[in-house]
Amino acid sequence: MRNIILGLSLLSLLFLLGSCKSGKASSERYTAFDNILDYAKPIAFGEDNDIYVFCGNQNWESLEPVLRSSLERTVGLVYNEQYFHLIPVELSNLGKMLPYKNLIFAGDLKSMDEVSIHMRRSLPQSHLDQVQQSGGQLFVAKNHDSRDQVILYLLGTEPEQLFKVTYLQSANIFRIMLERYSQRLAYQAFRGKVIGADFWKNYPFSLQVPDTYRLYSNDAPARFLSLLYRSRMEKREIPDKYISIYYEPMQADSVDGQWLLNKRNEIWGKKFEGDHVPQDKVRMERSNFAGYNGWKLIGPWENHKLLIGGAFQSMGFWDARTKRAYIIDNSVYFPAGDKLSILVELYMISSTLKLK
Repeated sequence: MRNIILGLSLLSLLFLLGSCKSGKASSERYTAFDNILDYAKPIAFGEDNDIYVFCGNQNWESLEPVLRSSLERTVGLVYNEQYFHLIPVELSNLGKMLPYKNLIFAGDLKSMDEVSIHMRRSLPQSHLDQVQQSGGQLFVAKNHDSRDQVILYLLGTEPEQLFKVTYLQSANIFRIMLERYSQRLAYQAFRGKVIGADFWKNYPFSLQVPDTYRLYSNDAPARFLSLLYRSRMEKREIPDKYISIYYEPMQADSVDGQWLLNKRNEIWGKKFEGDHVPQDKVRMERSNFAGYNGWKLIGPWENHKLLIGGAFQSMGFWDARTKRAYIIDNSVYFPAGDKLSILVELYMISSTLKLK
């Protein structure tokens, strides 16, 4: 995507790349996500977004629609992509599956299926007592059998109560799994050093960005900065990833979804030679980003001039202290594969934003 740096001579390009590299002298690792792992435990198996479910057949018949609608929810990007994949597993495979990253056990105190019996025998008595008192509970264990693991236990006094607690906790179940998934991707992104603090000294904000990113655009008069990750191999199988920041003076909060969409099309259309977000394909919602209440857009971007497209998300908010509106945008060009996991990774990097 955008194989020629827009509007830059070779000389200015070298200057920009050099200024980005100059920030590396004082660069360090960003360690905020290191503590999600327990290195005393064995290596975890499985894909980051595969969830293995142990549940008796009768209980699964009622729980499956609830869990799938919550965990396998989709987002419309270039095509619909889902966050997680649920994989039912027989209890006979428990020994093999214990090290896997994402596990759910669902059972009740009365049923005689293997999973319910296993849960009654293996969970602490204090957990069983809580279920007896409340009718149903969701318990969470992290790094129980491997260094990067989350296990959810859904337990009810009887099948009806198990369904009830699953239904009531469905949004929380998705939140827990998405949080762990996001943290994993952030940990992987921050395995190396980040761009040094010196790089940000002339900006009214700072970010923790891996130093594998390079400057793509640095238009100070237009208050626009864009960083690009592009593999040196420039292969179709490796995505281009962009993190861009724009800000403008704004005396009162006028940021809403429509402002964000219009401004995104205006600014990014100029900086990326005709990039456009079609309003009928974008998802617009309220959000809290980096501690600021604002709006978020997510969906596909298109460029009819260059005959390319991809996925993006934009977060917009107003800062009352500085009387400025900000847009932090992530975009992906990756014709060969899915883009949702990349947007989650970029969101976690972008969430390190700090305003000065």
